[in-house]
Amino acid sequence: MSPGTPAWRPTAAYFRSSAAAVVLVVVALIWRRSDLLVIATPFAAVTAWATIARPRSTPSFEHALGHPTVREGDATTWRGTVDAVDGDGDGAGVVDHAIAVLAHDAWIETRPRGGCVTAIGVDGRVELDVAVRATRWGVREIDRVDVVATSTWGGFHWTTVTTPCTFAALPAPGVFDVGASPRPSDGLVGLHRSTRAGDGNEFAAVRTFQAGDRMRRINWSRSARTNELQVNAAWADLDTHVTLLIDATDDFGASGGVDGAASSLDASVRAAGAIAEHYAPRGERVSMRTFGARVVHEVPAGTGRAQLRRILDTMTRIRAGHDVRAIRPGAIGRRAGGGRMTVMLSPLIAPEALDLAVRLGRQGVGVVVIDTLPDHIAEHDDPLMALAWRVRLLERRREVRMVTAAGIPVVRWRGPGSLDQVIRDIARRTTGPRMARR
Repeated sequence: MSPGTPAWRPTAAYFRSSAAAVVLVVVALIWRRSDLLVIATPFAAVTAWATIARPRSTPSFEHALGHPTVREGDATTWRGTVDAVDGDGDGAGVVDHAIAVLAHDAWIETRPRGGCVTAIGVDGRVELDVAVRATRWGVREIDRVDVVATSTWGGFHWTTVTTPCTFAALPAPGVFDVGASPRPSDGLVGLHRSTRAGDGNEFAAVRTFQAGDRMRRINWSRSARTNELQVNAAWADLDTHVTLLIDATDDFGASGGVDGAASSLDASVRAAGAIAEHYAPRGERVSMRTFGARVVHEVPAGTGRAQLRRILDTMTRIRAGHDVRAIRPGAIGRRAGGGRMTVMLSPLIAPEALDLAVRLGRQGVGVVVIDTLPDHIAEHDDPLMALAWRVRLLERRREVRMVTAAGIPVVRWRGPGSLDQVIRDIARRTTGPRMARR
């Protein structure tokens, strides 16, 4: 760390003390005032002491964050250490105390509240600790920290400005649980087995023989009774694949952080994190992709807590892009087509998001749309803005009805039980034949 000021400099207190000592001594000698000489003695003693104890070496400064990754609403600690020794190798009394002031950030709270902390030196070493709390998910940056160290009696000071340091605030997933199950598994893979037919060990049904079926799957007793070759069909040995599509086209509503109201992007990210935290640790395959932003973030399918961590880390880098041209249904459909269930989280304000859901459904992808628009979006101080929002919400209600009529379920995010009925309906539909538009 290169210091902002390479050497120790006299403080204003040092100049005041020395000036007061000189003036009082001169006046006392000229006017022969012994009382003024007595008053000047403490100033002269302090000035002489501070001059003798002046540091002769530049201190070193190091700083770091206690935890580079925290959950939204949790706190980490910024630690800085000022260490200096004098020319004789004895650090006692070199750094009397130090002050650190953290720059203000909209989504960072500090303790002390003002971000200013003071510590007293011990054997020339001062340790500064400031608790830092992230109030909203994302990559948070401590822009700079101004550090000032002073010598004995505050005679000399040394200053430096740190380089920015960042830490990731993972979104705090909401409370979520699913009582419905697409199809219970026997535990060989995830907790919920795929409903796609294929090579596996679990019996599905008896059907007519088709070209490519293996001879060992022929059901001879049923074939003898029906005079037609019948085979035993099985479910594929695959777990459920949940694909999360996050609409990052725009962020509607004012975000109050983890302790306040949630914007549309806040609700989408936290709901997606809750769904991923429910499925991924249970052995289900979970993937994630954003659309509508200029920078598309994508996490391939995976399972376990490592996959959950990858998804949450990727969510911290999501930014509203205001780019509807980045929505490519073909590319998203190819990645989501192999998924058992595709969950789209969107405020459903941009018509392109609804079009994407319909196109994915026509490609044979099972889609569930979660509406994350805040309830307070129409509350505005400007009556014209409030009227415009009411008109747009009426149009949006009509568009949602059209999407629902096309077979795409749209549900509000309500936490636990939000997707139970939808998952039951999807499981019921996937057991029968489906027609997909090519």
